[in-house]
Order: sequence, then C-alpha cells, then structure tokens
Amino acid sequence: MAKKKKKNKLGAKAIFARILVVILVTAIGGVASFFGFKTYFASKFKKDKKAEIAKQLKEESKEKVDVGMIQTGNSIVIRIYHNRNQEMIFVPLRQDMTLKLTKSGKKAVKETLGINVSKATVADVIKATKEDGALMKKQVENTLGITINSYELLSRKKFVTLINKAGDIKVEFDQAMSYTDSTDKYVTLNEGENSLNGTAVYSLMSETDIFEDKNQQAELTGEICVAVAATLNDKSLSEYKEYAQEYFDAVDSDGSYENVESYLKRIRQIKDKNLNFKVLDGTESNGKFKLDTDEAKRVFDEMLSEDGDLSSALSSSTTEAKKTTESSLSSKNISIEIQNSTSISGLAGRWKDKLSSDGYTVGSVKTYREGSLTHTKIIVEDKSLGQDLKSYFKNPEYTVGTVSSGARICIIVGTEDEI
Repeated sequence: MAKKKKKNKLGAKAIFARILVVILVTAIGGVASFFGFKTYFASKFKKDKKAEIAKQLKEESKEKVDVGMIQTGNSIVIRIYHNRNQEMIFVPLRQDMTLKLTKSGKKAVKETLGINVSKATVADVIKATKEDGALMKKQVENTLGITINSYELLSRKKFVTLINKAGDIKVEFDQAMSYTDSTDKYVTLNEGENSLNGTAVYSLMSETDIFEDKNQQAELTGEICVAVAATLNDKSLSEYKEYAQEYFDAVDSDGSYENVESYLKRIRQIKDKNLNFKVLDGTESNGKFKLDTDEAKRVFDEMLSEDGDLSSALSSSTTEAKKTTESSLSSKNISIEIQNSTSISGLAGRWKDKLSSDGYTVGSVKTYREGSLTHTKIIVEDKSLGQDLKSYFKNPEYTVGTVSSGARICIIVGTEDEI
C-alpha cells in the first residue's frame, strides 16, 4: 500500500521569505527601470543640450564683429567685418595722424627717434615699433579706444605678390596723376578707370612723398581696399579659401587661417554695395592731423555694435562742416610768379591772364633757364599753399621750396600744359 505523501505546510517564515523575494525582484526591476529611464533621459538631455549650445554658438557667430589691423610700409588700415549683416568696412589711418602712446610706445619712440613725447604720428610710430605688430596694435587701440582682435603685418615684397595674385584691381581716378613708385619708376595714371598692380597699390597706399594731402591718400587707400575685396569676392569659394591660406602664410600675425576659416564663405558673399571705407575726421595743424576723438567714438560705437547704424557711421559727420585743413586755404591773395620752361612763345603770359581772370595775384613772368619740363612744377613756400592751383594743370609736380623773386608760389609751366 502506497504511502500517502505528506503535504508540507508552509510556515510563517517561509511565506514571509517568498513575499520578500517577490518584493526584492519587483524593487530591483523598478530600480533598473528607473535607472534605465534616467539614463535615457540624461542621454537625451545631453544631446538636446549639445544641440542647444550648437544653435546658440551658431547664432552668436552670426552676431560676430571682427576687427583687424593691416599694416604694410607706412600704411595702416583697420578692417571691420560684420558677420550678421555681411558688411566689411575699411578705416585707413592717415600717416600724419597723431597716436596717443602707451608707456611701451613712448619707450620705443624715444629709443628709435630720440624724442621724449606722449604723442607721435602714425608714420613715426611705425618706424619706432618696426615689425612689432603687437606694440603697434596697442598704440592704435589706445588712440581709437577700441579693441583690435588681430594684427597682420606684410612686407612690401609679400604685399605686392598678394595683390598681384588677387586679380585685376580697378580704381577710378577723378583726375590724372603722376608719381615715382617704390621701385623708382615714373608712373602716370589717367583720369578715369585704371588697373593697378601690386607695386602701384603699395606705392599709393604707403609712400610718404606722393601725396601732400594725406587725406586724399587715405581716401584712395580706402577705395583700393574696397576694390581688392570686390576682386577677391569674384573668385570661386575654393580659390578664395586658397588665397586666404596664402595670405595668412605670408603675414606676421597673432591670428591664423583657422580663426577665420569658418567665416570665409559668408565673407566671400558680401555684396559690393556692402564693401565700404571710412576716413576719420579731425583737424590739421603744423603738419599733423589731430583726430576728432568724440566723432571717432561715435563712429566706432556704431560700427562695432552688433545692431549699430552703419549708414550713420559711414556718412559725413557733424564735425565735417567745422573741419579745417591747411590744404583748403585759397592762394588767390598770395603772390605768384610764372615761368615758361618751354619754347612755346608767350605761354607764361597766357597762364598769367588765365589765373588773373580767376582772381589770383600773378606778379612777374619769366623764362625758366634750366631746361624744358613736360609736367608743370608748382613750388610753394609752405605746403598749406597752392593746393587749389593743382586742378589747373594735367600732371603737376608739387614741392615745398623757395622762390628767388620773393613770391610765395612759383609755377614753372611744362609742355603738356600749353594753352
């Protein structure tokens, strides 16, 4: 007879143990589920955060305003790039503009030029700082009251090479002009549009003795910068990037190609109408240009603000009407002597009649005995004189000197100015 199986009765302890196991399994599953839930959302949060940061950085990059300082020879140009508005503004500094020196700037000027001053012209500070772009940048920042993100220094040779690689630089001239360039070659530019090579661009921007009127040189420098930028924008994106790489390989700079690489596509897309230049206002006195600091602050506040009024910054300032320059003085009450260097009989007399009819005071008329000239030469006692006489002649040479007759201005008429 089979034995009856004995039913095991569960004690209270066993029942409790089983319940505890169930609870633990459920709890562990819940914890695992919770941590899985947490991990999922943490990962999603990180991805969302990264996306948010990336979006924020992208938006901030659109607001970027970058300020660079370009120096070659005696020329300094401030370059301002507005990424959001896709605008580029060039601010050429006059060579005779006085800079407010820092302590290190004063030391450099004293050691190089032997003068102990708190201010010096751009041209003199360039001589003193030599090839120290960081030191030059500090003097410009100290004067203009702005922060410059990077400096870019170019030797004459490298600058000429880069301009020649840029393409056909076309600039419009209101009147013909002649000058001796940086290679001692005599050059004549015609009225109207001219194509400029690297040597011409360097000479017109940098040489100190081509322009008596430094404001005129600064304006031409601005026009050239705009023309170069427009020419570069005609390149394909790959060509543009390649040129930018060559540029940063050539310059001595505290910036790099990598700093601008992400903006090159947008820079290249700047429309010609959004490429502009601004010459700062001020007054001339004793051969130096004093910046109108209040007006400069207004201009830079607008140009460097993310939402600044650029059209206001580029327009003529309120100080334009009161701006005084030595070159604006009239020569009509100044004694003038006219000499004829040509074999054209009566030429000096006819010029006397012409200028006299326009209100000028012409005294003696003589024959120039030192050979025939092609270009008319204007000799003035002081560079503040005779500027208004230049427009009468095709390619006049203008120089400061003495006139033996006692007149304050002497005009030696050349063959190309026959009337």
